[in-house]
Amino acid sequence: MAAASGRRGAPVRLDGLRKDFGSSVAVDNLSLEVGAGEFLTLLGPSGSGKSTTLLMIAGFVAPTRGEVFVSGKPITRKAPHERDIGIVFQHYALFPHLKVFDNVAFPLKMRQQPAARIAERVAWALDLVRLGDLGSRYPHQLSGGQQQRVALARALVFEPSLLLMDEPLGALDRRLRETMQGELKRLQRALDLTVICVTHDQEEALTLSDRIAVMNHGRVEQLGTPEELYERPQTPFVAEFLGESNALAARVLRRDESRAVVRTTQGLDMVVAGAAPAGEGEVRLAIRPERIEFLQEGEARDNVADAKIDEVVYLGDAVRYLLRIPSGETLIVKARSVAGGGPRMGDAVRVGWSADAVLVYAGAGAASANGLPPPPKAGEGRGRG
Repeated sequence: MAAASGRRGAPVRLDGLRKDFGSSVAVDNLSLEVGAGEFLTLLGPSGSGKSTTLLMIAGFVAPTRGEVFVSGKPITRKAPHERDIGIVFQHYALFPHLKVFDNVAFPLKMRQQPAARIAERVAWALDLVRLGDLGSRYPHQLSGGQQQRVALARALVFEPSLLLMDEPLGALDRRLRETMQGELKRLQRALDLTVICVTHDQEEALTLSDRIAVMNHGRVEQLGTPEELYERPQTPFVAEFLGESNALAARVLRRDESRAVVRTTQGLDMVVAGAAPAGEGEVRLAIRPERIEFLQEGEARDNVADAKIDEVVYLGDAVRYLLRIPSGETLIVKARSVAGGGPRMGDAVRVGWSADAVLVYAGAGAASANGLPPPPKAGEGRGRG
């Protein structure tokens, strides 16, 4: 197998990118830097601007204003084929009439590489994605996962300085998707490749990324490592979109230097850590379900509540509970599953959580404002459109 050249991925900088479609602003003054060899994911709901951003980097969509830099050089006015960028789409875009070898060879033939070089590079790319013996097959003779690997080999065969992926695993079933996540990360690290990936799948973003840019209405709501975004979301939107949260509206009652006491709209008093937003106005709270614990008799936490279990959902490695407390609030609790044990529907339980488990955000109005909906009522789902 031919060896890779050892070429490193390129740093990328987006400077004030904006894209208007008529009166609609798809991307709004986006500035972002991606380090050489970094795996960055653009995460967000449909219409947040993530795919438009990727298409502007690739050259398929012209920005209304702003610049794209790769390795410090502006590429905004270059044609897509001049940008030295590999691209993997959700549906692979393989040529059905060409064999796997010729699909992978296509970028090299377009670059008028000699036949010997093409054969060497295609062999290297197919071995890289563990399809070295399938070069003579047609795409329809391959599984979905194998087709995805062919698309990846085609994107890597000419050793691009940057790889763009738009929902690359979206067409695969869950088990295969998880397998391919490991493959993508292995390849990215082995090649020291810069990758910018678009997805709306939270678990995929957390698994693959060095950093995640959570997008909302054409802007980056928060940029950070998976741990930073999950443990310390800076806005209600990030807290709700990346993972699951209990969302509650409350009012600050009193505070000192290290803690504050807040009261929810339905009358639950709660201790929260850190400096609460200034003033005695309304705030929004978010609590991760796994931060709420079932308490045994005699156990205590900063915050304690009696509750009744309205719903139990078995998830395999965890169990999701929907609780209702006397004040009328509903809480979602996620606990590790225990074979043959654990609370059951209708049980009266006692739960608790620490003051630092409560995320506090300034803002008037109900907790449903700005993308942070209230927890579902018993029997309601939490599907996302």
